[in-house]
Amino acid sequence: MSEATETTATAVVTDPRRIVVRERIRFARDLHDLLGPRLSAITLQCELARRHLDGRPDTARDQLAQALSGLRGILEEARRVAHGYHCLSLETELASNRDLLRSAGVETEVTLPDTALPAPLQTVLATTVREAVANVLTHSRARRCHLAVETVAGAVRLTVTNDGAPRTTPPTTPGLGLRSLTERVTAAGGTLTHTHLPPSHYLLEARFPLR
Repeated sequence: MSEATETTATAVVTDPRRIVVRERIRFARDLHDLLGPRLSAITLQCELARRHLDGRPDTARDQLAQALSGLRGILEEARRVAHGYHCLSLETELASNRDLLRSAGVETEVTLPDTALPAPLQTVLATTVREAVANVLTHSRARRCHLAVETVAGAVRLTVTNDGAPRTTPPTTPGLGLRSLTERVTAAGGTLTHTHLPPSHYLLEARFPLR
């Protein structure tokens, strides 16, 4: 067998392997980015329901109803991820996370964009909102949070700002959620930044060019 033939045969073997690896990476990333924050939210709702079970049973029932609705949503999204199709509504995600924050006692304001956004961009923005809100609930004692999506100077800008951030300096290496989210935002042509704002606020910002 000639060297050229051997190279071609190797490529035929290698390319399917690369496709499988790439698909596994996509599947793992999508599971984490799309479903991880939602599972964290459901865990919080169940914990709130447990706390209210004795003294405020009506509130506990509401929390459990929201958790059940979230589980149904996860089932549907898992099916979409498995089939490589997952488009999220930004407006729906903003409303859902606003309600989640409010149910956790966080006063929340939402600013919607003044123009319709492309579906793929909405999905990336919605995923970013999920991860950011999951971080707010997990890593801060927020009392107030502002979720804003605005179109400025030919770009779309998402900001998530909250108080109650710990005063300690965060690690220089972001966690898996932020690393994965940064990769997704970058792949969509955007940039992701996050920083502390003294004395106790935190800002996450994602910016994408409007084509």
